[in-house]
Amino acid sequence: MTILRIAWRNLWRNPRRTGITIFSMSFGLTMMIVTYALMDGMYGQMVQFATILGTGHIQIHKPGYLDDRSLYETIDDPAKVLRVVDAAGEGHAAPRTYATALVSSGPQSAGGYIWGIDPLRERQVTDFQHHLASGAFLSEGEKGKVVLGHNLARTLSVGPGDEVVLLAQAADGSLGNAVFRISGVLQSIGETFDRTGVLMESDDMDELMALHGRIHEVAVRLTRPDRLTEALTRYKTLMAPMGLEVKSWRELLPELSEVLKLSSTSTTIVLFIIFAVASLGIVNTQLMSLFERTREIGVMRALGLGPIPVAVIVFLETIFMALISAIAGGAGGALWSWYLEVHGWDISNLGGSFAYAGVTFDPHLRASLTPPAVIQSIEIMLVVCVLATLFPLFKATRITPASAVGRGH
Repeated sequence: MTILRIAWRNLWRNPRRTGITIFSMSFGLTMMIVTYALMDGMYGQMVQFATILGTGHIQIHKPGYLDDRSLYETIDDPAKVLRVVDAAGEGHAAPRTYATALVSSGPQSAGGYIWGIDPLRERQVTDFQHHLASGAFLSEGEKGKVVLGHNLARTLSVGPGDEVVLLAQAADGSLGNAVFRISGVLQSIGETFDRTGVLMESDDMDELMALHGRIHEVAVRLTRPDRLTEALTRYKTLMAPMGLEVKSWRELLPELSEVLKLSSTSTTIVLFIIFAVASLGIVNTQLMSLFERTREIGVMRALGLGPIPVAVIVFLETIFMALISAIAGGAGGALWSWYLEVHGWDISNLGGSFAYAGVTFDPHLRASLTPPAVIQSIEIMLVVCVLATLFPLFKATRITPASAVGRGH
């Protein structure tokens, strides 16, 4: 108890220096928590954008379709697949067909990748309808209309209300061609889709490509994305009798999946480095304190106080500062992260949207405040504080009455 009182009293013998050290530690911890929460939120947004603007959480195909995306590798009974997926109750499903085509408008032409979709079901799986730059999204039963990707529309110099001609080789070997009116143009959602994407109603696709009701894919958006593993296992069991393969977004987007696997480790390393730099203030404070109290410690040693109690006093001083900083910095970091989670951080002025692994992300970042963001940051700070105080502890144990008196002269 006496050692605790001595350590606490020593801490405030130079309140300005102690206050500056606690402030720097608290600020460092606050930044650690905010950085952790922002990176967590950014990774969550990456997954959300990659799934709701393209892949969905799970996809069902004929085995081998993803290897070369052949027009002829189709699911022949999509109605049965959709019934089974709907009955599973894990989420919403949408059928899709794909084909390549030449898209023309006047003298301008470009390669296009057509998505034949069911607008009503697609609205429940993806959020294309909320990412329109102009015009309107496709409606159920509204034939003869298409929605174009951002860069494709710019290449063809067209917009909503204009017409484009699609020319493609159909599944029966004939040359399919038709005129479509542009219903809308999407915002930037991904490099490939921006450059080539064409959305059209599935019946129009069926007529253009002579697919006779066959589809290439069923995309699923899970009601609870955290149940991805369980839902994947269940769908694999349900689709096995029909000879179909089921893949999750982690298999469909391996680059993004690898980034997320490394995210936790890389975040911890970055935060450790940030606070390691801030810990230099702790080392400086403790060494300065020891230098000022060298004669006092020498007297204590002469009165019978051993090197271990002296080291304990110095250690407790660091722990007191760390605990005060943990409370102040933890509260500051949690409040700041909560604000960024609710209101977000618009970085569009720093260069607009950004893309990774072919997916364009919203420049409005949102933090994700979770208990690990606060607890792990505090744990890192305490570990760094203990490591930072090792050298001052060693110096404290080396002080003897003779050396203390000698330094005083």
